[in-house]
Amino acid sequence: MNGTPVHGLDVPDAHAHGTPRENDAVFRLRNIRDPFSSVPENVFFSAGIHPWDAGKYELDAFAPLFDSPRCLAVGECGLDRMAEASLPLQMKVFEAQVAEAGRRGKPLVIHCVRCFPELLRVKASADAETPWVIHGFRGTGRKAFDLLDAGCTLSFGAGLLRDAGNMDYFAEIPLDRILVETDESPELFDRILAEAAAMHLLAPAEFAAAVRANFERIFRHVCC
Repeated sequence: MNGTPVHGLDVPDAHAHGTPRENDAVFRLRNIRDPFSSVPENVFFSAGIHPWDAGKYELDAFAPLFDSPRCLAVGECGLDRMAEASLPLQMKVFEAQVAEAGRRGKPLVIHCVRCFPELLRVKASADAETPWVIHGFRGTGRKAFDLLDAGCTLSFGAGLLRDAGNMDYFAEIPLDRILVETDESPELFDRILAEAAAMHLLAPAEFAAAVRANFERIFRHVCC
């Protein structure tokens, strides 16, 4: 099912990379992986140690970023079997960020590749009040509902355009547990939003309103 690209809807981009563009009408939550980055004053962001960077940075180096009122989340952090860092090291770094998010009352933006059982074990012992957002989800229906049952929110990006034919479960995901994102493909945002709305059998404006409400509830920020 292909949605028709839509324009002019106030929908936040829950996870974005790259340099902010001038006159960008979309509210994008930028991801910061380098703790020594200079973040423009008008940018809201998440910050944390990506699993590919496990061992590269100390978490304390992110404290100035975490202290910023414009830092809305910890991450992206998580586990990735394709990363060079060992899984035990990744787990140590990830669990430290889970604890940091709990202490600071911030949600987590999660990167997970081929480590969903391990991720769910950490989630089971984590602070239930801390929202977990699984960014760029492209998994099976079974994985999706295991994560939803554990209390996670799923964020969908360009993978939704590529894998729509294998994601017939998408319409069954509760509307209040969905976010949309661009990751590294900001030019696809309208198409992602339109496809997601069509797959959920909703008008784009209705779907957009629900996603915006989810973002504002999870990240505690009125963005649009």
